[in-house]
Amino acid sequence: MRSCWCWRPEPAVTGGPGCASRPTVPTALVNFGESANFPLLVGGVVTLCGAATLAHLLAVSGWRRRRDSGLLKALGFVRRQVAAVVFWQAATVAVAGIVVGVPLGLVAGRVVWRIFALDAGVVAVPVLPGWLIAALAAGVLVTAIAIAIVPAVAAARSRAGPVLHTE
Repeated sequence: MRSCWCWRPEPAVTGGPGCASRPTVPTALVNFGESANFPLLVGGVVTLCGAATLAHLLAVSGWRRRRDSGLLKALGFVRRQVAAVVFWQAATVAVAGIVVGVPLGLVAGRVVWRIFALDAGVVAVPVLPGWLIAALAAGVLVTAIAIAIVPAVAAARSRAGPVLHTE
């Protein structure tokens, strides 16, 4: 008697009409289980890239606008006010990213989830907890302000005289 490794109705392939095989785990479910941390990994990489981009933006902006901050100091700004300018710049960039990124992310996530869920044969109903989205948006704003600390201190400590002397 020949052994059978697959369950197909054709007798030539299966080795006879009474042949059956052991149940197997669908590969789509196995691959999904292996990639369960993939969205978190991608989110972490995107977050790291966004934070590095914001830090670079603030550092370059502070360096290029050192004459402006020197002029503001010459006009009477104190260190706290110069630092506040940098913090407001970071907050503005973060809020603009939140306002654009959250709706686009929700739409893109819904579309990608629907395609993936229908392909895997599961229910395609996305769950979007509003509190989590609000907490992530607040976290982005707090992180942007935390990243701005070093450029703000550097801008506040710069002296007006040497910067304006070059003009």
